[in-house]
Amino acid sequence: MLPGFDAALDGLTADILLMGALVRRNLSNAKTGFLNRDDDNCAAVIADDEEVDLLEKTVDKEGTGILLRFQPMTFDLRRVLATIKLGTHLERLSDQTVVIARRVRKLLEESPLAEAGQLEPVFDALEKALAEALDAFANFDSARSAKVRSEMESLAEKARALDDEFTSLVEEQMMRSRCIINLIAISQSVERIAYAIENVAEEAIYVAEAIDVRHPGNRLEID
Repeated sequence: MLPGFDAALDGLTADILLMGALVRRNLSNAKTGFLNRDDDNCAAVIADDEEVDLLEKTVDKEGTGILLRFQPMTFDLRRVLATIKLGTHLERLSDQTVVIARRVRKLLEESPLAEAGQLEPVFDALEKALAEALDAFANFDSARSAKVRSEMESLAEKARALDDEFTSLVEEQMMRSRCIINLIAISQSVERIAYAIENVAEEAIYVAEAIDVRHPGNRLEID
């Protein structure tokens, strides 16, 4: 391998880990802002998302530079490709935390709705899963990644069920429709976050085992 490869790879790794830490903080702040109806947490999410966006571009540029300069093979090639894609997944996840923060700000203008508390355990599970998926990626741990991946569909289903429940409340509580619509939007973002975490776990499996586990059972797939 050409001189400078290890340093370039270390730099790429440092940036993606920093990006992951920021996205974890964004998810935590979005959850806290929602549960505590706190505008400061919401403002922090929106502010930090700009740095996440910048890091996505940095990771993409650095990763592409490594591919062009060093032309890595096998494991190193998978690692660089997966890191670039991980940056995209993390940026998308961060965008959803911003949606949540903005919707929470609208909820601050309304009196609390008891049903909103049902989102708390889903937030808790997503926060734990993201931390686990990022740590598994950093350590190329496919077993832990597979476990996280297997849990995300059920969390997404819970978010969809809450979406349906909130939607049914609109007819029952027309006077609270503005509040309920914001809860619907938050539950939809929570579902998208679950699938983004699933994508993070899939990248870790790809690096460790050279297996693409996306879209299992696709009828159009050709071996």
